[in-house]
Amino acid sequence: MSKEIINLNKKLERAEELYKANLYEPLGTLLSNLQESIEMLSDKYPAINARYYRIYMLYISAFEELNMKAMESYLQALISIGQELPSDYEYICSFYKECNEWVYTTALMTNPYNDTLHLLYALKLKEEQRYDEAILTLKYMLECYPALTETRFLLWEIEAAHLENLCHSDDEVDANQLLELASETHNTSILKGLEIDERLDQASQNLAGIQVALWENKASENKKRWIAEWRHLELSHTTRILLADYAKSFMMYDMVSQLISAPAEPVFPEENYTNFSEYEKYMEALVNSGWQLAQHQYLLLGNSSYYYSKNKTTIDLCVQRGLALNPKNPLLLVLKAQSFLSEENYNETGAAYHEAFKNGLRMSEYLFNLLTVNSRIESWQGILNIVTQFHRRQTPTLKTLFFQARALVKLGRYDEALVIINESLSDYPLPQHSYAPWLYNLRMVIHKINHNYTAFFEDMQSEINFYVDGDSDYFSTMNMCIETLVEMGDYEECYKYAIYNFEQGELPQELKPVFQWICYQTFLENPEELGEATAEDLIDNPMTFAQYRNNGFIQWMLMDFTGGANSLQQAAELSTNKAYYLKLALECGSSGSDNIAVIKLCETIKKEAPEARDWKVDFAYASALQQEKRYEESLVAHNDLLQRYTEYTFFNFEKNEFHKMLKTAKDTMKDLGNVEDYTKYNAMYLSKDNPSEMALLDHLEIAQTHYKEDLFLQHNLLESISKLDIEFENGELQMLKEMKSKIRTDYFNQRD
Repeated sequence: MSKEIINLNKKLERAEELYKANLYEPLGTLLSNLQESIEMLSDKYPAINARYYRIYMLYISAFEELNMKAMESYLQALISIGQELPSDYEYICSFYKECNEWVYTTALMTNPYNDTLHLLYALKLKEEQRYDEAILTLKYMLECYPALTETRFLLWEIEAAHLENLCHSDDEVDANQLLELASETHNTSILKGLEIDERLDQASQNLAGIQVALWENKASENKKRWIAEWRHLELSHTTRILLADYAKSFMMYDMVSQLISAPAEPVFPEENYTNFSEYEKYMEALVNSGWQLAQHQYLLLGNSSYYYSKNKTTIDLCVQRGLALNPKNPLLLVLKAQSFLSEENYNETGAAYHEAFKNGLRMSEYLFNLLTVNSRIESWQGILNIVTQFHRRQTPTLKTLFFQARALVKLGRYDEALVIINESLSDYPLPQHSYAPWLYNLRMVIHKINHNYTAFFEDMQSEINFYVDGDSDYFSTMNMCIETLVEMGDYEECYKYAIYNFEQGELPQELKPVFQWICYQTFLENPEELGEATAEDLIDNPMTFAQYRNNGFIQWMLMDFTGGANSLQQAAELSTNKAYYLKLALECGSSGSDNIAVIKLCETIKKEAPEARDWKVDFAYASALQQEKRYEESLVAHNDLLQRYTEYTFFNFEKNEFHKMLKTAKDTMKDLGNVEDYTKYNAMYLSKDNPSEMALLDHLEIAQTHYKEDLFLQHNLLESISKLDIEFENGELQMLKEMKSKIRTDYFNQRD
């Protein structure tokens, strides 16, 4: 490359910099100086010529008085040297009020799939009120690129303007054209008139009437009209597609397969045109080819099978045929991913979603779908990463916040989750059909973990306000309440929730042992259909909390107290309420005779769940030690119990012969051979006006064993015993008679 060419390129670079900086005066001077050099190049360096023409074309357009003739001349110069680019056409065509027709026709024919050029041409046609041509141009673009939102909005504006123009026309207007435009723009006032327009055939009149109903009535009412009326009418293909789209929008997928079937094979026109008139015919033929409509029908049928009939064969067939028409259709690729998801083929699911994203699936939908996949595979950190990406690009939604909070809960980061849930429920609108009830439910989970039961039931009330009768989520929440009430120890209230869900057929299998145990504990009615627990109900090789808990309850009801205690202790290790289930294990174990297991359980509670320690735990520990004849340890444990729970032991323990503390102290002293203290504790029973049978007999044994010489003591005890209404098994009456005789002889028959 010569020095002159290098210098010329530098000047062109400088010119481009001046244009970007809006320095038009020095730019004009520089371009004037360059003109002679460019003319001298002739056609030897077309790229340099093209660069000069472009910057000059931009320079001309910068002035208030647009010189379109000059701009078009530079475009023509670019065309003449074969250096024109789509962007050159786009720039000049953007001045659609001034740009001449030949530029558009040339641009569109040479760039038949450039959406920007077709959009600009439609704007020009709209400006000139050439509505039919504008509508054709935009429909052609949407047939090629159905996701062009801006194009779709412009099409609606032009159709609405065309409809208004026709309605104010003095000439008679084709009723079918009015119906088409009114349908496209959802103009119900015109549709109401067309409903009774005799110029239309019956199928067209039905289309008008059905559209009015769809726009003015509730979905439930329209569903009833479909069943009772519309399905018996003569319906055009357009009407059937309309109703299928409507049904899909309201998740009424059972209607879709009743409305449409597999589409006909699209008929593609040959891409062969030599002038713009032929190009317009090509556009019209492609619009009427049914290419996009066929893909749409396969998508409707596939979604109907996925969400309603669950027919995997139909889903795969719709995906296969739809993608054969257009391998890059993002919505069909999503359906393909959902098909893989139903097979739990997560690698292929992710790949299909990624392919859909590459081919135009919106970022938000792509990330939402990945949330579902990561939730299914329980990749909680993956969900957090996806939510972070979403929030960088778009405003958070209740859905993304729910997934974020749920992932944090699954990762045990409850405080962080609670912050997000609180903000979601206080700072965002909470419409009826949203993630709001699930956020309340998630907060209930955290309250349950934190044992904040008051807040739990407050959120429960807030959640169920979003539901209607029969909602499965309502019953699911009631089932969570059952488990919560069990842990609260409110078994009678728990029974009310459990029997309601059971009678509604909504009590899951894993909660039936819980319900049976509640009936067992409270002696409330056990429904006949529920049945009794049997050994066959036990789960072999339990792994989860619920399995261990259920086994524990079943073993308890079958009076396998040792097995039940072991199962409940395992459940405690997996529970969010370890203290409660350890205490349940102790209660179960205490019903049996394995004192060693009871002692170990008490020691476990003291060490691992000290918050669960109360007088029942300590008393069970002391009693088990005593029954195992570990008397000194038992005495220490009982003394500790008395000191820890002084008020309770004084006011709540029975004061008769079954006084727990006194009887335990007395029996322990006896077992230790401490006669003095044993006698002292038993004498405390005798301090009552009417001593018990047990105390009198025990003290008689003490007197006869350790105080044989004290005849008066033995006499007084026997005298009191003789007045009891009991069956004398050890000859107490005879002993009293002999004792009286001996005292008389020894003390009252002596002479001075």
